[in-house]
Amino acid sequence: MDIQSFLKKLPSVEKVLEDDRIASHLTLFARKGITRIVRERIESYRDALINRKIQPDKEIDLKRAVVDDVVQELEHISQNLQRRIINATGVVLHTNLGRAILGDRTCDSVSKAASGYIDLEVDLSTGSRVERSRRARRLLTLITGAEDALIVNNNAAAVLLAVQTLAGEGCVAVSRGELVEIGGSFRLPEILSIAARRVIEVGTTNRTHLADYQRAIRDGATCLLKVHTSNFRIVGYTNEVPLKELVELGKAEGVPVMHDQGSGVLYPLHMEGIEGEECIETILESGVDLISFSADKVLGGPQGGIIIGKRDLIETMRHNHLARAIRVDKLTLAGLEMVLLHYWNGEYDSLPSLRMILQDNDSLRSRAVRFAERLRSHCRADLELDVAEGESSIGGGSFPINPLRTTLVKITLPSGLPEKLSVLLRERDPAILLRVKGESVLIDLRTVLKHEEQVLLEALKDGIGHILGRE
Repeated sequence: MDIQSFLKKLPSVEKVLEDDRIASHLTLFARKGITRIVRERIESYRDALINRKIQPDKEIDLKRAVVDDVVQELEHISQNLQRRIINATGVVLHTNLGRAILGDRTCDSVSKAASGYIDLEVDLSTGSRVERSRRARRLLTLITGAEDALIVNNNAAAVLLAVQTLAGEGCVAVSRGELVEIGGSFRLPEILSIAARRVIEVGTTNRTHLADYQRAIRDGATCLLKVHTSNFRIVGYTNEVPLKELVELGKAEGVPVMHDQGSGVLYPLHMEGIEGEECIETILESGVDLISFSADKVLGGPQGGIIIGKRDLIETMRHNHLARAIRVDKLTLAGLEMVLLHYWNGEYDSLPSLRMILQDNDSLRSRAVRFAERLRSHCRADLELDVAEGESSIGGGSFPINPLRTTLVKITLPSGLPEKLSVLLRERDPAILLRVKGESVLIDLRTVLKHEEQVLLEALKDGIGHILGRE
């Protein structure tokens, strides 16, 4: 059969839509989209025939093939919702997996706000309208000692709002060594160029001096910005201006100083031997005018950007129309309020991400040994299974050169099988992510919740049995 004759066997859009397996999906809001999918599938077969990717065969039922493809895509759409993942990578604040995990009481607070009306912007004692973030603002100021606080939808938005308010018609000065790019191709210079009329880059990549900032002020800088360098550090022949010196310069010249801390380290992790990042309270003691940081990193809350600092500057930002465009919703506020309340009450164990960061290696070793023994009892006797010292990562751009000591469950497999096992586990529900290094699969229980261990054990047992055989 020639191509042209076979092309005539392609069904019309109407014929496909009339098929019983398709018609049952034609709801008010799905009809237009399903029609588009049908057209796409028909055109796909047409192109494949014309370009000889499919050979004409009188045995092929093109209508059935198109319907099968459309039904498969409709099933995929219905099932393609966010999936739960067991994170056995050891990266606590895994950006690709949603960063901080919320605790039970925080989830309850979010659920309550989602499932009914709440007093978001109403004072129940007077019936008057009030500011929506008032409770979280109050907790932030009481906990940190800051004069005021402002909450927006992420830290990039916080930087954008602050710089646009302080230097929108002027210039912002920032060290070249701090003009970072982080995950998702987010580049600070591009955000700053949107926020300010001009960005004055001071110093060099590795060395910046106080005199560089002084020249920037003479050149018209109306805001001095110090930036947390997120997921890298420059070492060796370097120099950076301490924040306190920058603050003193700003006060002498009447120019506000902002520190984009980013990670949101509220808990004094240095007291637990975890060095590399200053906590928010310590930074505030420098006298800096503004600090911005993420709510969903080390702080352990929902996605959000927090600005704390001088009341007059924050009040000016609050009246910037941009603040309305990037404000947070009731669910974020409900979650953040409860997270901050946990800090206030000293309930650190109720913050899962902080709890993971603070886990000591002795307890992790005990967990790893027990888990390895349980797994060994379910697998082939010749399986090479052991525990090994390793490193976890806090993640989210935090503590880039200060990993956490951990103990890993190590499964060594024949060449090619570690990656095969990794793929099998990602296809499960819940999906499971772990590390593959050479011929080994590495499991870090730091980021595995206690109630997930049995599910992980069953998944590994099934996966290993599948790729090695069940002898």
